[in-house]
Amino acid sequence: MSDIINSVCSDNSSVLPKSDEKNVSNKYFNTLKAVAETNFGCIYIADLKTGKMELISENRFLFSGLGSVEVEKMGFNFFRKYTRSEDLDILKKVKIYGFKFFECLSPEEKKRHTITYDFHVKYANSVDVLINHKITPIELCEKGDISKIVCVVSYSLNRAAGNIRVLSNTSDTYWKYNLSTGKWSEEAKITLKIREIEIIRLYLQGMKIEEIAEQLFVAPSTIKFHRSKLFERIGVKNIIEAISYVITNNLI
Repeated sequence: MSDIINSVCSDNSSVLPKSDEKNVSNKYFNTLKAVAETNFGCIYIADLKTGKMELISENRFLFSGLGSVEVEKMGFNFFRKYTRSEDLDILKKVKIYGFKFFECLSPEEKKRHTITYDFHVKYANSVDVLINHKITPIELCEKGDISKIVCVVSYSLNRAAGNIRVLSNTSDTYWKYNLSTGKWSEEAKITLKIREIEIIRLYLQGMKIEEIAEQLFVAPSTIKFHRSKLFERIGVKNIIEAISYVITNNLI
C-alpha cells in the first residue's frame, strides 16, 4: 500500500502548473480507487485548505456505520462529531505538531514521510472502534505547504489510542511524539533477522509450530527459541502481539 502511494506521489511534482493539475489529480484518483477496491481497509483523499474529502472508498465499519457519500458531505466535521471525546486531543496534536514536523522537511521529503496515529470512532450500534490513520502528503501549494493528503484507514493493531509517529521507508529511524511531554524523540527501527521473517510469514499462513519447523527443516524447539528471542527484542508476550507489531511497523 505505502509503495503504491509513494509511487503516485512521486509522479506529482512539488508545484504543478494549473493546466496540468487536473490530469495529475485524475491519475492518482483512478489509481487509488483501484487500490481501495482490492485492499482491506479504506482510503480517502482530503484537501487541507478546504477541509473537504475528494475521494472516500466505501467501508462503513471504519466510519461509524456511515457511507462514503455521507462522510464526504461532512468532510473533517465527521471526525469532530464521531471521534471519542477523550481522543479529540490526539487529533489536535496531529494537526498542530504532526504537520509542524513536516515543515522541517524539503518538498520531496514531505511526500516520502507518513504520519500515523490511533484513535477511537464512536459506533452507534456497537462499542467504539480503535482505528489507525496513515497520512501521506500528495500535493503541495506554491509555497511548499501541504495542500492535499491521502489517508489509509484501517483497524488499529495497538491496544490504546495515541501512538503518533512519523515514518519513512527511506530511513532507518522514525520519530515518536510523546503526548505527555509534547516532545518528539528519534527511535531506531528494528530489523528482523531472516529466520524471524520466515517464521512470521509462515505464522501468517496459519501454520503451527510443528508445521513451521517441518517447512524450515528444523526442530520445533528451534522455532520456539527464535520466537522467544523475537518477543524479547520487540517487547511483546505472544505471537499475536508480535504479528501486530511487525505489520504496524512495516517490518516485512
